[in-house]
Amino acid sequence: MSFHTTTRITDNLYRIAEPIGIIAPQFGVTTVNMYLVVGNACAALIDSGMGIGDIRAEIRKITALPVSVLNSHYHWDHSGANALFEESAIHESEVDLLAQEPEMSAYRRAMEQPDVRAILPPDFDPAAYRIPRKPPTRILRDGDVMALGGRALQVIHTPGHSPGHVAYFDEASGALFTADTAYCGPMYACFAGSDPAAFAHSARRLSALRGVKMLCPGHNDIVSNAGFLAELADAMDAALSGRAQSEPPNEMLKRKEFRFGEFSVWFPM
Repeated sequence: MSFHTTTRITDNLYRIAEPIGIIAPQFGVTTVNMYLVVGNACAALIDSGMGIGDIRAEIRKITALPVSVLNSHYHWDHSGANALFEESAIHESEVDLLAQEPEMSAYRRAMEQPDVRAILPPDFDPAAYRIPRKPPTRILRDGDVMALGGRALQVIHTPGHSPGHVAYFDEASGALFTADTAYCGPMYACFAGSDPAAFAHSARRLSALRGVKMLCPGHNDIVSNAGFLAELADAMDAALSGRAQSEPPNEMLKRKEFRFGEFSVWFPM
């Protein structure tokens, strides 16, 4: 059984999912998602996942075109396999953050548990797991356009979850790749480098885009609800203004959660 689950979304657009929920259940999400967008000249892999298993082999089942990684942000579960690719890109404000190899000892311990070990590739050694770093070959800025031949991805700077977080918009298909800025489940504006006010502004900015037909998020399922981004922006505003009440704060983690139906947002205390 493959560690990756690949689903065709539309013509030349695929989701490749990894089961992060078993490896890191503390985040409350089931999958971490990558998206392969195939043009006429080349393909883009939006995020590279956790660096477990052979993502390149999964891609080669779909296309033989050259593939570049377009990172949404630097976090380990979205940039874990960057080093396997010749070309990668990240926002200018996260180049230095991407260069820092994350501490993975807690995840290595988790992977030794029998239920986790059972879903890992047979040849994978948890004790050797690390996220090797490789400098990006392209620096992204808001408004950049990534041409793939016959289709293009617009870069939209969406800080909040992280300082250099970006979304990608494929106007041709109406797919908006929101990564960790919008999905059904717990969203985090409470990590180092997070900014709840910036997160709210990013959600509002995305909600104003025209032509969006679906959200392709960094975690969990694709969102087809056209009003989701407006709901998220309103929820963020309510949390920031004090109009929404949080759950009892987590004193140990120094974070508080605001719940809004099918999603929630976490702020620092």
